[in-house]
Amino acid sequence: AELPPLKLVHSFCAMRADDGPCKAILKRFFFNIHTQQCEEFIYGGCEGNQNRFETLEECKQKCTRDYSKDMTETKATQRKEKPDFCFLEEDAGICRGYITRYFYNNQSKQCERFKYGGCLGNLNNFESLEECKNTCEDTYRFKDSLFTTSQYYGPSWCLTPADRGLCQANVTRFYYNSVIGKCRPFNYSGCGGNENNFTSKKECLRACKKGFIQRISKEGLIKTKRKRKKQPLKIV
Repeated sequence: AELPPLKLVHSFCAMRADDGPCKAILKRFFFNIHTQQCEEFIYGGCEGNQNRFETLEECKQKCTRDYSKDMTETKATQRKEKPDFCFLEEDAGICRGYITRYFYNNQSKQCERFKYGGCLGNLNNFESLEECKNTCEDTYRFKDSLFTTSQYYGPSWCLTPADRGLCQANVTRFYYNSVIGKCRPFNYSGCGGNENNFTSKKECLRACKKGFIQRISKEGLIKTKRKRKKQPLKIV
């Protein structure tokens, strides 16, 4: 039977299980977007990603639709549900690059610039100030407590993070960032990776953007600007 449309509360629930580089054998749980269930995996003890929970119950609370139904509209308007990684501290990583990035400072409640080394670090790391604000600042999402719902009904692979792959090439590709609802460029290695990988921005938008249902405000559906179709010229 076909699975129902996927609705995620947190974008990290779309990440693949990551056991990390260490060698411990720890039982953990992750949310599998293909089966839409929380499943067990073995964690190495360090690094990995946020789609990792100590108990099955915790995984279900964070990622499954049955638990998200308990979140009422009142709670959504009282406070903003921002991703957990917005509360992580600035992390430049271990490499020696000098790349301008942005992070959300939970003390100042604003997005600020920092220098990223180029590898590792954490998810509180954005290529643009706009992307950081759209994801983490209170004044951008649920602004004036108007937005009440956002659901996704497109292909599940559009919710997976960008995956560079395993090879050494440096090819510009596009992936769909489900947190901000936009297609972004990334460097693809040439092999491996996942299906959230498109040769053009247009192809990415066609495959993934249409899956978002418009957010509903108190005044009704939020209007989006559409390009006017050119009228054919009449020859007299």
